[in-house]
This record gives sequence, C-alpha cells and structure tokens, in this order.
Amino acid sequence: MTTHSDSLPLFDFSPFEGKSEHYVSLIQAFAAAAPYRSATVDELVLDDDFHRRPLRPEDFAFLKFMKPVRPHNVSRLAALASGRTLMSIYELDIARAPSGTGADSWRRFTEFHDEHTRLLGAQIAPFLEAYAFEYLGKDVDAHEPADAAGARLAAIVDGELAFWNDTFARLVANDYLEEGLRFVMVQRWALAESKRRALARAQASGFFDLLAPAERPTLHAETPDDALLERVAAAMGVTGRQHAYWQFYLPTSTAKCNLLYALARRPDRAFGLIGAAFGAEAEWLAFGLALERACAHLQPAGRAPGDAQALKNALVQRAAKALRRLAVEVGTPAHEQCVQGIVAAQRLAERARWDLGEQLRWLSSIRRYVAFAHRISARIDAECPDIDRETFVEPMEMCSTTHVHNDHRLVTIEEGDMLFWGNVGMQLEMHIGDKVLIPDGRLHGSTVTSRECTYHQPIIPDEWVDALVAELDQPATV
Repeated sequence: MTTHSDSLPLFDFSPFEGKSEHYVSLIQAFAAAAPYRSATVDELVLDDDFHRRPLRPEDFAFLKFMKPVRPHNVSRLAALASGRTLMSIYELDIARAPSGTGADSWRRFTEFHDEHTRLLGAQIAPFLEAYAFEYLGKDVDAHEPADAAGARLAAIVDGELAFWNDTFARLVANDYLEEGLRFVMVQRWALAESKRRALARAQASGFFDLLAPAERPTLHAETPDDALLERVAAAMGVTGRQHAYWQFYLPTSTAKCNLLYALARRPDRAFGLIGAAFGAEAEWLAFGLALERACAHLQPAGRAPGDAQALKNALVQRAAKALRRLAVEVGTPAHEQCVQGIVAAQRLAERARWDLGEQLRWLSSIRRYVAFAHRISARIDAECPDIDRETFVEPMEMCSTTHVHNDHRLVTIEEGDMLFWGNVGMQLEMHIGDKVLIPDGRLHGSTVTSRECTYHQPIIPDEWVDALVAELDQPATV
C-alpha cells in the first residue's frame, strides 16, 4: 500500500533531516532544568511529586536522533528518552498544586513551569513528534472505507484480548501474577489520566464537535469500570498519584499517551485524533474485559462481566458511523485523516503488546535469566575472551535511573554489592560473582549498596541470546 499524494502523513520527519544536531542542543538545554536531573536513591517511586521527571539527561550527550523511530526499535533508548521528554513538554500546561506547603515544594513547582523551559519545549516538540511517530503513518491507504477502518478497531480488541489471555497464563505459570499485574497497572491505569486529559483538552477545544456526543470516542465507558481498575491497582499496591511510577513506564506506554497529546494540540490533525482516540478506546475496552476475567473476585458487587462481542460491535459501529459523518459533512480529507489515526493507533498497540510482553517475559523469568547469564559468561571465557564490554566503578547509593540498552548485556559484579530492578518493588540483590542477562530494550535500573561497586557489562551477540530465550517456551522435560 502507498500513501496517496492528497493524504499528508500525520507526522513527517523529512523537514528535520540534517537538523538533528540543532534540536539535540535544545533537548540538552531542556533536560538541564532541575526537574529532569537523574534519579537519586530515594526516587525509585516519586512520592506524588508531579513536578519531578527524571530524564537521565546524561544520555542526551550521545543520543543523536538522526534516524526516526521504526517498528523494530520502539523499545530502545532513543524512543524511551524522546517519550519521556515529550510527556514532560506536554504536561507543562497542566496545573497541579505543589506536593507540599514548604519552600522546597514551591521551588520545584516554579522550576517545572519556568518560562525558559516552556519555550524550549515548544521548539522541541514538533521535532520529537516527527521522530517518534513518523512510522505510524507511513504507507497508509487513507482511502480505506469506513467498514474496513472499523474492522481495524475490532482487530485491536481481538489482538489485545488474545495478548492478555496469553500474558496472564504466562504470569500464572511463572508464579508472577501479582508482580506482573503490578507492572501492567503502572502501564495502563497509572497513565489513564494522561490519556483522558489529552482527550478532554481536545474536546474543550472543539475537536469532536462535528460528532454527536453518542458517536464520540471515550475512555470513560462503562467497561472497563473505574471501580474495578481502582480495586485491582490497590490490590497490587499501585496507589501513588499521577506519575509516581514515572521510572517504570515503558517507551511504548508513554508513546500511546504522547500520540493523543500530539494530535490534541494540532487543530489541523483533529480528525486524526478522532481515529487515534477510537483506537485507544478499543485498547481500553479489551483491557477492561481482560481484567474482568482475571480479577473477577475484585469486581464490584452485583456487576456482571461485559459482553465482549456486543461491546466490540458497538464500538465498531459507532466509529464507522463517525467516519461516514465526517466524509459527508467535512469531506474526503477528514475521512482519510481519521483512517490514518486509526491505523496509527493499531500499529502502536501492536508494538506496545510486543514491548510489554517481552518485559513481562523477562521479569517473570528473571531467575532463568540469571542462569542464562552464567552460561553465557562460561561461553565467553571459552570462546570470546575479548568480547566487547563496558566497565563501571560506582560509589555508595549511586542510582541508575531506569533505562534500556540497544543490545543484549550481562551485568557481572566484580566487587561490591547492588540492588537491581525492573519492576515496582523488585529488589534483585547482586554480590561478587553474581550475574544477570538484560536483553535488548528491557527497562531496568540499579543502586549501589556497598562503599563501591565494580561491575562489567559484556555485550552479547543476538544469536546467543535467541537460542537461550527459545528455551523458555519449550516444554519441561522429566
């Protein structure tokens, strides 16, 4: 399929080609503001401080942002860094009271909303939006009829339901259901407020006025019921206010919020937002239906599970009706842009399922990845003693803000002790001789707990890791 000449893409990086160095300098200046400094040891979870956003600004010294994100690298460091930065920029316009009444709270509040930072953000946002989202709009047949676009929404629901079925089965099999649900609720429930705020902002600006209220996309439908979501989150310990779990958002989780924010700030992309919002609603519906099945014991008394088929059909019919109305009352370009928004949401939902699935596979099998690390280390000694590696020497309470690598790495402790994590509440203790395998794109962080810690990170070939990870899906042998 090709993009028709009369259908401009939702995001296009070509105007920024050759200008990355300029925009990186602006990003570095933005990230130098106090709210964005790297995390300290006591900031693994932020205590309800909306105005603190650890960005790991040191990464911007080597990230080049020259080639935009593509489907295969949505979980890598540049995607993570661009997503965190974009969300910070968008939410400079949100009013939230300081976290306390003291002078420090007021200082953090005013630093976050500093006018110079806001001006930098306004210059950076278009560049990062094109960088992060161009792939979502490439090669789209925007002339797709309403029924075909509606079928895409049905495919999102079906894909999500199948994903949750497989994911919950894996978490149960690995005895990781509670911990896995905690990570899931951080990705979905903790970020729901940002998605809803993006749509509310757009609605207040008239983005949805061409649709009757009953035709509009929404993230406030009866399924999922917020009461169930709140109960599940509370049961998993996810009770912090917005962005308390900032360090544990996956790149694709922030990307889904940012896509709505990016479209909601552009009136000329209003119809793209309508499509993307229907896609977000399809995802939200499937998540609610999956939670009703997985956490039936937490369902409010007297509330029956939703009828998945009926709810999906109603969503598809509402979206198709909205598309037809846009085509008649606004014209073909509005219809085409709405289709582009649906396609973008579908593509992002697919990549987000992959990203979350890989993170949960790793977390729920972390002891296997420790064993894999020892096997890899033995193979290095036997076959590749000079394999590329990085070595770090860090002092007590040195905290590594959560991040990802663009390759597979071991963490091997030579001297000292550290705590290693990839989930809220996770504390993998590591001492001399301990090792763990971190696959490409897996979110993690660490804190040094001894006077000093020396550790190495050998870089592992793809084929070595692929062969070991394949063992996770093999049936156990007697």
